[in-house]
Amino acid sequence: MCIKNRVLTEYVVIDIETTGFNPKKHKIIEICACKIKDGEIIDEYTAFINPKQPIHSAITEITGITRDMLEKAETIDLVIPKLLNFIGQLPIVLHHSYFVLEFLKQNCRNLNISLDNQIIDTLPLCKRKLPNLKNYTIDAISKALGYNKVEINSLMDYVRFTFKVYEMIK
Repeated sequence: MCIKNRVLTEYVVIDIETTGFNPKKHKIIEICACKIKDGEIIDEYTAFINPKQPIHSAITEITGITRDMLEKAETIDLVIPKLLNFIGQLPIVLHHSYFVLEFLKQNCRNLNISLDNQIIDTLPLCKRKLPNLKNYTIDAISKALGYNKVEINSLMDYVRFTFKVYEMIK
C-alpha cells in the first residue's frame, strides 16, 4: 500500500482551521479528513473543536466559524484520538504541510501521543508539476489544472479538492 517511490492507493487527506498561526499559543477549531482508496473518497471525518477560549471576530470572518458553533463541540483532547483512529497507519496528504503538521504534532505532544505517519505535501509536488505559477494557493492551482469554477465554501470542500489535486499531480 505505502512503499516509497510507489503511487499511494490508500491515504488520508487532512486540513484544519485554527485561531491563529502559532501552534503553541493558538488552538485548532476544526478538523476535516477524507479517507481515500483507489482514487475514491471512502469515508470522511469532520469535527469542530471547542478551544475553551473566545475566538476573535477576525477568525470568524476568515473561517466562517462562530462561537456558537464551537460552544458544545468536544475539546481537542477528545478529538485527536478520534482523528488518529480514523487515520490509522495510513499516509497523510496535506497542502502546505508545515502549518497543519505543526498544529497536529503539538496537540499530540500535549496528549503524549505520537504522530509518525508518512506525510505527503502537495505543495512541492505542485511546484514541480506547475513551475510557472506565481503562487501555490489551492485557488491558483485549481485554475492551472483547469478547474476554473471550484467552489470552496467549507474546510471539507478544501480537503476534497486537495484530494483531487493530489490525484492529478502524483
